[in-house]
Amino acid sequence: MSGSDGGLEEEPELSITLTLRMLMHGKEVGSIIGKKGETVKRIREQSSARITISEGSCPERITTITGSTAAVFHAVSMIAFKLDEDLCAAPANGGNVSRPPVTLRLVIPASQCGSLIGKAGTKI
Repeated sequence: MSGSDGGLEEEPELSITLTLRMLMHGKEVGSIIGKKGETVKRIREQSSARITISEGSCPERITTITGSTAAVFHAVSMIAFKLDEDLCAAPANGGNVSRPPVTLRLVIPASQCGSLIGKAGTKI
């Protein structure tokens, strides 16, 4: 009986809802949205995460991903792979031109920065 109780104790930790916000350039957002919204729709369906992208014509927009830890991880992974795929597809003039790494910029509320950094920077 204690074995089944142990499994139940871990369950609340796995069922937390996580919200992740990323600041993205317009070109990156366009890549994530895809033609007629097909790419973001596929990412939503396959990851089971809720994905919203801020409106506007400003150079940078906020992408918000909400869901279980696993769903958010899956969605972020798919986004990173899509951005990397688009970087690889960019026409290169030379054969072995190094391309920049995929960089995801997170938007962290000031109230949570301390817990992310840790005392004297021990966590980060």
